[in-house]
Amino acid sequence: MAYSDPILRPAVTSVGYGEMTTITLIVVSSVLVAGVLLALAGVGIKRRRSATSADETREEGFSPPSPQLSLFDTEDVDDARAIDPRILLPVTVDQANSDRLFDLACSIKHRYGDEPIHLFTVCSDTRDEPNDGTAADEITAFHDGLAEVGRDRTTAVQTGTSRDDDVAESIVRTAHETDADLLVMDWDGTRPVLDASDGRTIDRVLSRTDLPVYLAQIDDSLAEIDRVHVVVPRQTDHHEGFYEAIYNVKQLASVLEAGISVSVFEQNVQQYRTLFDLVEIDIPAEFSSVASWRDLQSSLETETTPEELIVTLAVREGEIGWDDELRTVSNRFADAPARSLALFFLREDEPDHDDRFLRTE
Repeated sequence: MAYSDPILRPAVTSVGYGEMTTITLIVVSSVLVAGVLLALAGVGIKRRRSATSADETREEGFSPPSPQLSLFDTEDVDDARAIDPRILLPVTVDQANSDRLFDLACSIKHRYGDEPIHLFTVCSDTRDEPNDGTAADEITAFHDGLAEVGRDRTTAVQTGTSRDDDVAESIVRTAHETDADLLVMDWDGTRPVLDASDGRTIDRVLSRTDLPVYLAQIDDSLAEIDRVHVVVPRQTDHHEGFYEAIYNVKQLASVLEAGISVSVFEQNVQQYRTLFDLVEIDIPAEFSSVASWRDLQSSLETETTPEELIVTLAVREGEIGWDDELRTVSNRFADAPARSLALFFLREDEPDHDDRFLRTE
């Protein structure tokens, strides 16, 4: 093809091998630089879109998820529930005490968990039951008041009421219906637990469910607690539910920013320190050995303060780790300065359940 116009005529020159190599490198470098610039531009656009999406989400009333919620982004639902248990809290219309129990339940739950606490009140026609004759609107107002506290604590709350003369059966049935992992109940501490002749709701609940049941008598605001003192009876560590209870003690102490002391009935406290460290949540603890319940009583009377919570781990009667002293443990500690007591009955018949509370690394 002939080119008459010099503008259209291609320039033909002789190019050596070295010059060709140089040109090739320049072209390749230019392409790489252009690719990097395009990639950076794409990231910038993506970030702007993400920011815009987050802004739109906030405008619609939803908050962007907390980074710590990734703890629950798992295919293993049971592991997530180990951190965030479903708690059933049977309550009576006793505002001050129920407030404290509710605080305890909130503190055991993970602060970023989304499982609700189930507030549940049973109305009975039996005269000796606490909610006998309580009007439905009064119970509703009571539940609403606790739910408002839950919103302040960023804890979801569900409420329920039933009328049943068998209060214990109603509680156990509701625990099953809500798929509860744990029951938290009021404990007056003035009468023995697991006394069949007593016929109290607590004893009947313990005999009808294998779930952990945490009984508590909180004398003052839970926020005043600065130390959790854990009592571990002999062989309790051989029972299922032991690591779950230790995890919940650690979680409670972590939320309260409280120290932990542990009393064991063995000379080798290092064994229990090792078991304690196997459980998730890094928090230091002090361990001491006591020879008997009398020695424990003496040390608690001289070494505890009013701002301590004494938590005794317990199993049902006849199980490994049972001790007759557990019947009257509140009487044993009655003269201790610590004003708040709890009795944590461990889970039964689920030996594999504890695995989810142990460290994986």
